[in-house]
Amino acid sequence: MKEENISTDCMISHGFKKITPCNGFDVDNPDNAKQNNYAWSMAEMGDYIYVGTARDIPYGAIQYYFPEMEVPDVFVPKHVDMNGEIWRYKKDGTGKWERVYKAPQELGTIGFRFMFTYTTPAGETAIYAGCMTLVPNIILIKSTDGMNWVTLYTGITTGSSTRSVVEHGGKLYMAVLNQSPGLSKTYLYTSTDPERDGWELIDLDGDPEKNPRGGADVLLSFNDHLYTANELPGGFELWRTNRFLPEKDNWKLVVDKGAGDALNEVACSAGVFKDYLYIGTAIWAAVGTIDPKKRFAPPKGFDLIRVDCNDKWELVAGGLPIAPTEPTTGNRGLALSGQTSGFGDMTNAYCWQIQEYGGELYLGTFSWSVIVPAMIPSVRKFAEENSPYDIDNYMEALVNYLKFVFQADHFFNLFPVELIAKRLLNSFFELVQKTYGFDFWKTRDGVHWTRISIDGLGNPYNYGLRMLFPSSDGRLYIGTANPFEGCEVWVKETDRK
Repeated sequence: MKEENISTDCMISHGFKKITPCNGFDVDNPDNAKQNNYAWSMAEMGDYIYVGTARDIPYGAIQYYFPEMEVPDVFVPKHVDMNGEIWRYKKDGTGKWERVYKAPQELGTIGFRFMFTYTTPAGETAIYAGCMTLVPNIILIKSTDGMNWVTLYTGITTGSSTRSVVEHGGKLYMAVLNQSPGLSKTYLYTSTDPERDGWELIDLDGDPEKNPRGGADVLLSFNDHLYTANELPGGFELWRTNRFLPEKDNWKLVVDKGAGDALNEVACSAGVFKDYLYIGTAIWAAVGTIDPKKRFAPPKGFDLIRVDCNDKWELVAGGLPIAPTEPTTGNRGLALSGQTSGFGDMTNAYCWQIQEYGGELYLGTFSWSVIVPAMIPSVRKFAEENSPYDIDNYMEALVNYLKFVFQADHFFNLFPVELIAKRLLNSFFELVQKTYGFDFWKTRDGVHWTRISIDGLGNPYNYGLRMLFPSSDGRLYIGTANPFEGCEVWVKETDRK
């Protein structure tokens, strides 16, 4: 892996210009810059674009979720510093990146998973950034000038982070997530002024058939309703309010059971385009499951669905389900686009971003392919030291998995499954090499998709397109996830005359 994180300034790729001469922003400290490996959130205020980072995500995730596995050296910083940062850049390009906030150690904040600009009923405009903390404790920071930040302790201890805050009907709505997935409740809070009024919990503890359930990953205001997309074992669910504002026992289930595949446990992204709500799915942590009875999930690319204003949903991209379900809300059917799961690439585990811009819908993925070479020594050592996970058992699991997949058509029973499994393992490394870097696609009609890039905009170490942010002056900003060199930010200038 490359150790140099200084990239060529003014790099242009597919109409996008790279505006981070140094990956991870910090030109004076390469080790610190590399630890800013996710552009986790974006917002704007005045003349500036703001980026909230996440720190050392693979390093921290492996230690937290797989403590028995050794972290590959390429993900281990020289001096571990897990405290999130916020950087800003003048939108006209006349200045340099400057750090405007560094989370203090005592805050326990590894990054800022969501940022938003909001004007209170009293007329105060500020940027708010939602912290991800190491313990259940929801904290936001706030700035009215982009340089001076105050800490807002919400007193909410039902989770450790939020992925989504949305304005709906003049109020803010915030979904709170637990650190560990599973059979969580839906924690939804509302506020008109986070600093002065705090947050009020919306009571959803009623009839389970009339209220959202599971951790809410996505909130969206669409078609005069508030929507929430929730992670659940057996497949994600999409709910909406029956009325304009949320009330207990007054919600409608719009999509259930993972839109026909139980492995679609997480609804990772959402966007509105041409009177449709688009939902992109994900495999939790790329290899895991939120089912408390299991630990790992077989590899699968994301699915993409869309929902119209009458609550009818359709599969836009996705193949034969690996773990078929029978939704009560509709039928999976064939993909409108003809694209299979992951847009034909099983390493595209997340549809990470969906965003309308300039009359087109953009979509960005997370692909785990480039981390495979780095993980092989750790996985091999893990397999050797943990007999239930040794190579023979892995081969047996792969064979059983293929047999399960082949049940979709009895014709496949004639195939030599063991031989297929062996050849799959032998060719796996060669396969993933061809898919390094995130995918980036766009569409004019929501059905027919055009490929922009499948190699992380020319940098295969960009394994995720983490942010798509259209600014008020007509630019589209991209923030990447790059655990090898530090994140990048790119911009597309407006096409408007």
